[in-house]
Amino acid sequence: MKKVFIEVRSIAIVQENLSKINTFFELTTSRDFWKLARPWNVEYSRAIIMKHLLEYDENVTLLAFGVPLGDGRFVVLYEFSKPIQGVKTVAYEFTVNNSKVKITRFGINGNFKTLSSCTHECQKNEDCPPLTYCSEYCCSVSTTCVIRCCATPGNGACSIPCMLGPGPCILCALVACPFCGESCCTEKGSKCESIFPEPKP
Repeated sequence: MKKVFIEVRSIAIVQENLSKINTFFELTTSRDFWKLARPWNVEYSRAIIMKHLLEYDENVTLLAFGVPLGDGRFVVLYEFSKPIQGVKTVAYEFTVNNSKVKITRFGINGNFKTLSSCTHECQKNEDCPPLTYCSEYCCSVSTTCVIRCCATPGNGACSIPCMLGPGPCILCALVACPFCGESCCTEKGSKCESIFPEPKP
Protein backbone atom coordinates (compact mmCIF):
# COMPACT_ATOMS: atom_id res chain seq x y z
CA MET A 1 0.00 0.00 0.00
CA LYS A 2 1.50 3.32 -1.07
CA LYS A 3 0.89 6.58 0.77
CA VAL A 4 3.00 9.13 -1.08
CA PHE A 5 2.84 12.18 1.16
CA ILE A 6 2.95 10.26 4.43
CA GLU A 7 6.47 9.18 3.45
CA VAL A 8 7.87 12.67 2.81
CA ARG A 9 7.97 16.07 4.47
CA SER A 10 8.92 19.48 3.10
CA ILE A 11 12.07 20.90 4.62
CA ALA A 12 12.00 24.10 2.55
CA ILE A 13 9.51 25.84 0.27
CA VAL A 14 10.26 28.21 -2.58
CA GLN A 15 7.34 30.03 -4.20
CA GLU A 16 7.87 29.81 -7.95
CA ASN A 17 7.42 33.00 -9.94
CA LEU A 18 4.87 32.61 -12.74
CA SER A 19 7.15 34.72 -14.91
CA LYS A 20 9.28 31.60 -15.19
CA ILE A 21 7.55 30.68 -18.41
CA ASN A 22 9.21 27.32 -18.84
CA THR A 23 7.92 25.96 -15.52
CA PHE A 24 4.40 27.30 -16.04
CA PHE A 25 4.22 26.10 -19.64
CA GLU A 26 5.49 22.66 -18.70
CA LEU A 27 2.85 22.24 -16.00
CA THR A 28 -0.11 23.60 -17.95
CA THR A 29 0.69 21.46 -20.99
CA SER A 30 1.37 18.25 -19.08
CA ARG A 31 -0.89 15.33 -19.87
CA ASP A 32 -1.93 14.98 -16.23
CA PHE A 33 -3.14 18.58 -16.16
CA TRP A 34 -5.00 18.27 -19.47
CA LYS A 35 -6.89 15.26 -18.16
CA LEU A 36 -8.36 17.50 -15.47
CA ALA A 37 -8.71 20.88 -17.17
CA ARG A 38 -9.07 22.67 -20.47
CA PRO A 39 -7.30 25.97 -21.27
CA TRP A 40 -10.52 27.97 -21.52
CA ASN A 41 -11.62 26.88 -18.02
CA VAL A 42 -8.42 27.86 -16.20
CA GLU A 43 -8.03 31.05 -14.16
CA TYR A 44 -4.32 31.44 -14.87
CA SER A 45 -3.94 34.69 -12.93
CA ARG A 46 -4.78 32.84 -9.70
CA ALA A 47 -2.42 29.91 -10.25
CA ILE A 48 0.00 29.02 -7.45
CA ILE A 49 3.32 27.21 -7.94
CA MET A 50 5.68 26.16 -5.14
CA LYS A 51 8.75 23.95 -5.09
CA HIS A 52 9.40 21.75 -2.05
CA LEU A 53 12.72 20.30 -0.97
CA LEU A 54 11.89 16.92 0.54
CA GLU A 55 13.09 15.25 3.69
CA TYR A 56 12.84 11.92 1.86
CA ASP A 57 15.99 12.55 -0.19
CA GLU A 58 18.03 15.72 -0.55
CA ASN A 59 18.13 15.19 -4.31
CA VAL A 60 14.33 15.04 -4.70
CA THR A 61 12.11 18.08 -5.10
CA LEU A 62 8.35 18.33 -5.43
CA LEU A 63 6.76 20.89 -7.74
CA ALA A 64 3.23 21.70 -6.58
CA PHE A 65 0.84 23.52 -8.91
CA GLY A 66 -2.68 24.63 -8.03
CA VAL A 67 -5.20 26.51 -10.12
CA PRO A 68 -8.93 27.30 -9.90
CA LEU A 69 -11.20 26.45 -12.80
CA GLY A 70 -14.02 28.75 -13.84
CA ASP A 71 -16.82 26.46 -12.66
CA GLY A 72 -16.02 26.14 -8.95
CA ARG A 73 -13.59 23.25 -9.30
CA PHE A 74 -9.92 23.31 -8.41
CA VAL A 75 -6.95 21.32 -9.67
CA VAL A 76 -3.73 20.46 -7.83
CA LEU A 77 -0.83 18.72 -9.56
CA TYR A 78 2.24 17.36 -7.76
CA GLU A 79 5.31 16.33 -9.71
CA PHE A 80 8.40 14.75 -8.12
CA SER A 81 11.78 15.41 -9.73
CA LYS A 82 12.26 11.65 -9.67
CA PRO A 83 9.88 8.84 -8.65
CA ILE A 84 9.30 8.07 -4.98
CA GLN A 85 8.30 4.43 -4.57
CA GLY A 86 7.30 4.41 -8.24
CA VAL A 87 5.19 7.58 -8.02
CA LYS A 88 6.16 10.47 -10.30
CA THR A 89 2.96 12.54 -10.48
CA VAL A 90 -0.16 12.89 -8.33
CA ALA A 91 -3.13 15.05 -9.32
CA TYR A 92 -6.50 15.98 -7.82
CA GLU A 93 -9.62 17.72 -9.01
CA PHE A 94 -11.84 18.87 -6.15
CA THR A 95 -14.62 21.15 -4.97
CA VAL A 96 -14.92 22.94 -1.63
CA ASN A 97 -18.20 23.02 0.29
CA ASN A 98 -17.98 24.64 3.71
CA SER A 99 -16.25 22.11 5.96
CA LYS A 100 -15.41 19.51 3.31
CA VAL A 101 -13.14 19.16 0.30
CA LYS A 102 -14.71 16.64 -2.07
CA ILE A 103 -12.23 15.03 -4.44
CA THR A 104 -13.95 14.35 -7.78
CA ARG A 105 -10.99 13.00 -9.79
CA PHE A 106 -7.69 11.56 -8.71
CA GLY A 107 -4.66 10.29 -10.59
CA ILE A 108 -1.24 8.72 -10.03
CA ASN A 109 1.30 8.63 -12.87
CA GLY A 110 -1.33 9.70 -15.39
CA ASN A 111 -3.84 6.97 -14.48
CA PHE A 112 -7.03 8.73 -13.41
CA LYS A 113 -10.14 7.67 -11.57
CA THR A 114 -13.42 9.59 -11.37
CA LEU A 115 -14.70 9.44 -7.82
CA SER A 116 -18.47 9.35 -8.01
CA SER A 117 -18.17 7.20 -4.88
CA CYS A 118 -15.38 6.14 -2.57
CA THR A 119 -14.55 2.60 -3.72
CA HIS A 120 -12.35 0.01 -2.04
CA GLU A 121 -10.78 -2.35 -4.57
CA CYS A 122 -8.04 -3.70 -2.32
CA GLN A 123 -6.57 -3.72 1.18
CA LYS A 124 -3.06 -4.91 0.34
CA ASN A 125 -0.85 -5.48 -2.70
CA GLU A 126 -1.70 -9.18 -2.76
CA ASP A 127 -5.34 -8.29 -3.55
CA CYS A 128 -4.27 -6.84 -6.92
CA PRO A 129 -3.37 -8.51 -10.27
CA PRO A 130 0.28 -9.07 -11.24
CA LEU A 131 2.34 -5.94 -12.00
CA THR A 132 -0.02 -3.75 -9.99
CA TYR A 133 -0.06 -2.52 -6.41
CA CYS A 134 -2.72 -1.40 -3.96
CA SER A 135 -2.88 2.40 -3.86
CA GLU A 136 -4.78 4.26 -1.17
CA TYR A 137 -6.38 7.58 -2.10
CA CYS A 138 -8.41 10.21 -0.32
CA CYS A 139 -12.04 10.85 -1.21
CA SER A 140 -12.71 13.84 1.08
CA VAL A 141 -10.71 16.16 3.30
CA SER A 142 -11.57 18.40 6.26
CA THR A 143 -11.09 22.06 5.29
CA THR A 144 -10.58 23.15 8.91
CA CYS A 145 -7.92 20.50 9.43
CA VAL A 146 -6.02 21.47 6.25
CA ILE A 147 -5.96 25.16 7.19
CA ARG A 148 -4.77 24.40 10.73
CA CYS A 149 -2.23 21.88 9.47
CA CYS A 150 -0.70 24.39 7.07
CA ALA A 151 -0.84 27.38 9.43
CA THR A 152 2.52 26.70 11.05
CA PRO A 153 4.50 29.56 12.62
CA GLY A 154 6.33 31.52 9.95
CA ASN A 155 4.28 30.08 7.09
CA GLY A 156 2.30 33.00 5.73
CA ALA A 157 2.24 31.80 2.12
CA CYS A 158 -1.56 31.51 2.09
CA SER A 159 -2.52 34.66 4.01
CA ILE A 160 -3.87 36.51 0.97
CA PRO A 161 -5.62 33.53 -0.72
CA CYS A 162 -7.33 32.70 2.57
CA MET A 163 -8.86 36.18 2.58
CA LEU A 164 -10.60 35.33 -0.71
CA GLY A 165 -12.68 32.46 0.62
CA PRO A 166 -12.45 28.76 1.51
CA GLY A 167 -11.77 27.56 -2.06
CA PRO A 168 -8.67 29.70 -2.76
CA CYS A 169 -7.50 29.11 0.81
CA ILE A 170 -7.64 25.31 0.52
CA LEU A 171 -6.06 25.41 -2.94
CA CYS A 172 -3.11 27.39 -1.58
CA ALA A 173 -2.78 25.17 1.51
CA LEU A 174 -2.65 22.00 -0.60
CA VAL A 175 0.11 23.56 -2.72
CA ALA A 176 2.06 24.97 0.23
CA CYS A 177 1.60 21.89 2.44
CA PRO A 178 1.04 18.78 0.27
CA PHE A 179 1.17 16.37 3.20
CA CYS A 180 -1.79 18.10 4.88
CA GLY A 181 -4.21 16.60 2.36
CA GLU A 182 -3.29 13.08 3.50
CA SER A 183 -3.13 14.03 7.17
CA CYS A 184 -6.60 15.59 7.08
CA CYS A 185 -8.36 12.93 5.01
CA THR A 186 -11.77 12.01 6.40
CA GLU A 187 -12.62 9.18 3.97
CA LYS A 188 -10.27 6.90 2.05
CA GLY A 189 -10.65 4.50 -0.85
CA SER A 190 -8.24 2.19 -2.66
CA LYS A 191 -7.55 0.88 -6.16
CA CYS A 192 -5.04 -1.29 -8.01
CA GLU A 193 -2.45 0.73 -9.94
CA SER A 194 0.06 -0.38 -12.56
CA ILE A 195 3.65 -0.41 -11.37
CA PHE A 196 4.64 1.23 -14.66
CA PRO A 197 4.02 4.96 -15.30
CA GLU A 198 1.76 5.65 -18.26
CA PRO A 199 4.00 6.01 -21.34
CA LYS A 200 4.37 9.43 -22.87
CA PRO A 201 2.94 9.91 -26.38
